[in-house]
Amino acid sequence: MTAEPKPKTIRKKARLRKPPEEIVDYVVEIEQWDFGYWLALNTLRDPLDPYHDHRHLHLKGRLLRPTGLKTERVEVSLFPSLGLQEERRKDLKPIAVGSIEAYTERFSASKGIPSDALAPIIQMLNAGRLKFVVMRGSKFRYRSARLVSYSLNSKLNEDDLG
Repeated sequence: MTAEPKPKTIRKKARLRKPPEEIVDYVVEIEQWDFGYWLALNTLRDPLDPYHDHRHLHLKGRLLRPTGLKTERVEVSLFPSLGLQEERRKDLKPIAVGSIEAYTERFSASKGIPSDALAPIIQMLNAGRLKFVVMRGSKFRYRSARLVSYSLNSKLNEDDLG
């Protein structure tokens, strides 16, 4: 009598899940701001619009949180976008609202804003009401971080300061 070998049970390997990304609040105190506007003829082959305009809101400030980084100088650029208007953005599948890059002398954040939000933001800055930018995103990895939200505030909450 020959004994037949028992069939081996197949075990499924447990999948290692990616740990959840650590979220960090980047809190910036606004020290100065500037607005630029540029208009040109659209020289593309089949332009949708005969003109090309560029608006750019530039904020400079000091990083309050997180502490202990190599520099506390921050520049935040806000670019108005027609694609972020409420009726157009429903079809978008974004992975971030912007990014922040680390350089030796400063951090630089770039974010889009709905084009209709630009005028009220400039009015609030001009009146001296907006004092802080709070950006929430991933930790820096290879000198870059993705931002999942941001806000412009006149005051900070206790949660913002940690």
